Amino acid sequence: MYIKRNLEKVLKNHLFKQNVLVLYGPRQSGKTTLIKEVVREFGDQVKFLDCELMENKEILSFKSSEQLFSLVEGFKIVVFDEAQVIPNIGSVLKTLFDHRPEVQYIATGSSSFDLANKISEPLTGRSLEFILYPLSLAEVTNNAFDAKQYLFSLMRFGGYPHLVSENEDEKIIKIQTILSQYLFKNVLMIGGIKKPEIISQLLKLLAFQIGNEVSYRELSNQLKVNQQTVEHYIDLLEKNFIIFRLGAFSRNLRNEVTKTKKIYFVDLGIRNAIIDSLQPINITARNDIGALFENAMIIERMKHVANLGKFPRTKYFWRTFSQQEIDYLELQDGVMRAYEFKWNETKTSVVPKTFAQAYPDAVYSVITPVNAYEFITRNP
Repeated sequence: MYIKRNLEKVLKNHLFKQNVLVLYGPRQSGKTTLIKEVVREFGDQVKFLDCELMENKEILSFKSSEQLFSLVEGFKIVVFDEAQVIPNIGSVLKTLFDHRPEVQYIATGSSSFDLANKISEPLTGRSLEFILYPLSLAEVTNNAFDAKQYLFSLMRFGGYPHLVSENEDEKIIKIQTILSQYLFKNVLMIGGIKKPEIISQLLKLLAFQIGNEVSYRELSNQLKVNQQTVEHYIDLLEKNFIIFRLGAFSRNLRNEVTKTKKIYFVDLGIRNAIIDSLQPINITARNDIGALFENAMIIERMKHVANLGKFPRTKYFWRTFSQQEIDYLELQDGVMRAYEFKWNETKTSVVPKTFAQAYPDAVYSVITPVNAYEFITRNP
C-alpha cells in the first residue's frame, strides 16, 4: 500500500526545469517508491537504474561518453537509484546533463556523506537537493485529533512506511530487521570503520541520552576510544540519517552554554530497538516519555519543512550554566521562536527570566500533545 508522500507534488513540480534532482534519505524510508510514483505517468519513457546491481555499477563506472549517451537515448527520465555506490556519479551526471539536457535526471541515495561529496562539486548550479524522511505525522493523519493518537505509535515504532499497516508483533520484527540489515550495513560500508562494535555501543549510549547534552569527552571515556573517533562516528551516523545534532544558541551572554550539543534520532523506532525498549507509550511502562516527545516534535518539524521542499530551519536549544533551559529555538527572517515541550498537558511552564530579558522579541510557546499537530505543521 502506497501512502502518498507530501514531497511527491514538490518533485513533480521540478521536473524538466533544467536541474538534476537529488533525493537523500534513510534506507527504507520510501525513496524508490516515491520516485516511481513521481515518474509513473511517463511509463516506458523512464529508464530506472538500480546502481547497487553489479551490471549497472560496471556500466556507469567504465562507460565512455558516447556509451553514456546511448544509455539514455530515447528516454525522457533516467533515475539513478542508490547512486552513492558509483564512484564517479557526479561526473557521470554532469556529462549527461551538459550533453543531453533534454533528459530529466534523478539520483537517490541513502548516504548524504557519499552522494553529496560525489555530486556537489561536479553539479554546482545544476542540481536541486531534497530529503525524504520516514513517514511524518502529517502524512498519515489529516487532523489534530487523529494525530494525537498516532503520535503514540510514532514515538514507539517510528515512521518507516512498511510498518504502518502491520500488527504490533510484525512491527517489532521489522524494525529490528531494518536496524540490523540496513542501517548498520550502510554506516559500516563507508568511513573506514575498523571496530563496528564501537558504533553499536555508541548508538546505545546516545539512545539513553536523547534530550540531554552530550559530551564527546565522556563518550570517548566510556567507549575507550579517542575523542576524534567519537566525533567521526557521530558525523557518519548523522550523514547516514540515523541521528541529528542540535547546537546551543548564544549571542555571547556570559552565562550561556555555547559549545555543547544535543543528539536526537531521525526515527524513534530505531532508537527504541537499539536499547530493546519497544514497550507501549505510557507513564507507568517507561520513564523516557518526555525525551521521546521532545525528539518526536523536533524531527516531525524537520520532516514537515523537508516535505515542502524548503531549506532546513536554523535550529538550536538554549541553556545557561545556572540550568535555565529552552528545548528548541527556530530562527527565520530575523524572528526567533522558542518552544518548550511538555508531555504532561497539566504542567505549567514560563519563559526563563534570563532568556526573556536577553531576547524580549522572541515568541515563546509550550507544546503538548494537545497542540503538537499545529506546531509541526506551522508554515516554515
